[in-house]
Parts: sequence; C-alpha cells; structure tokens
Amino acid sequence: MPVEPIVLAVLVVLAFLAGLVDAIAGGGGLLQLPPLLAFVGPGHALGTNKTASIFGTTAALVRYARHGAVRWRRVALVGPVAFLGSLAGSLGYLELVKRHARAVEPAFAVVFLVLAVDQVRRTLRPKAPAATPARPRVALGLAFAAAIALYDGIVGPGTGIFLFWAFTTWFALSPLEATGTTKAVNVLTNAGSLVAFVAGGAVLWPVALPMAAANLAGGLLGARSAIRHGVRLIRIVTAVACAGAAGYLLWRAFAAA
Repeated sequence: MPVEPIVLAVLVVLAFLAGLVDAIAGGGGLLQLPPLLAFVGPGHALGTNKTASIFGTTAALVRYARHGAVRWRRVALVGPVAFLGSLAGSLGYLELVKRHARAVEPAFAVVFLVLAVDQVRRTLRPKAPAATPARPRVALGLAFAAAIALYDGIVGPGTGIFLFWAFTTWFALSPLEATGTTKAVNVLTNAGSLVAFVAGGAVLWPVALPMAAANLAGGLLGARSAIRHGVRLIRIVTAVACAGAAGYLLWRAFAAA
C-alpha cells in the first residue's frame, strides 16, 4: 500500500512525539495509532504501530534499567502473562478484521473517545496521591496485567498508563520504579502482538521502519527527561497527551458526521 511522502513525514513526526510521551508517561499510542488507522486502514494500522512502538519502548527501557528503575523480579512474574495475553488479543483482532472489517474502525473510535475523556476527567479533577499499599497484592496485580495485555493486543493505546497504575497500586512500586518496570512489560506485550501481526502480514514495513527510528529517538529523549525531572513531569505530560488525543478524536467524530 503506497503512502504519500507528506503523509509519511507526518507519521514519522508523530512517532517521535509518541515515543517521547510514552517513555515519560505511557499512552504514546494515543498520538500514533489514530492517524495510522486513518491513513493505512485497520488491516495494517496495529501491526505498523506495534513495530514502531517496540523500538521506542526498548530504548526507554535501556535508559530506565541503567538508572536502576526496573524491578526485574516483577517483570519475571508479570512478563509471561503479558506476552501471552497480548498475543491472544492480537490473534483475535486479526480474526475480527477478516470477518468484520467495516465494523473495526468505528469500534476503535468509540474506544479512543472513552479513553481520552476518562484521562481528561482525571486530569481536570486531580486527586491527592494515593498512599502506597503496605504490601503488594500479587494475585490482583496479575489479573489486571492479564486484562491489560489482552487489551494491548486488541487496541493498544493507553497500555503504559494502565500498567503504571497496576504497578503502583497492586505491586507497591514507586512512580519511577513503576514507569521503568512498565517499559519492560510493555516490550513483552508489543513482542506478543508482533508475533501475530508479522505472521499475518499485517505490518506495512515501508511506513513502520521510518516510524520505528523516530519512535526510538523519542523514547531515548523521553526516558532521560523523566529520570531527570521525575514524577511531576510524568503527570504533566500524561495530562497534555490525553487532552490532545481527546481533541483530535472529537474533531474526527464531528468531521465524519
């Protein structure tokens, strides 16, 4: 599927911004996936998005690991569940595209809108930080991780935000540790999805590879910024990214009406 040079340039810029945002706060897919759905269609959008995202997520992970902000025991526990959940979700998505291609994109629009509105609501009504649990609740954490991984395989955007919440809530990690550990698990969810998408021929490589390079650069810069500036920057970028995605999706819905 040929893509116009100007469209590719826009996608590459958005991939850089998505890598930057995702490394800091998660949710970079909210910037990257909606334009891919619009320009390359549901058959190739998720596979192309995952190919780009795994490079940026891996680059961010290396930064966090060097800083000592990854809890590898948590990764070893959650990682296999995350990989298999994401693989199952992507296999289900590919089957859905085969059977109900026309219904997929409107369904995405609804999911994105709900995600965006929810995140803006949280941003506009800030709450006092919740106290860290006295002890981890591993069983609940694993259940949530499995559900998040399944979602990542089917849709994807917002996975980093959800994992961050799970690690701070159920695994008793600090915000910086949760962010670093999220990147490791997110690499595994991306890998699980890619097994399905590559095998199914659902990656548009001429678009995916330039976006991957841009996403990697954004991931490196974003992780460095998060480590240097801490939790305050994580929260600010999360708010801005979610508000921007909500505005984009609302405009798209009104334009199509």
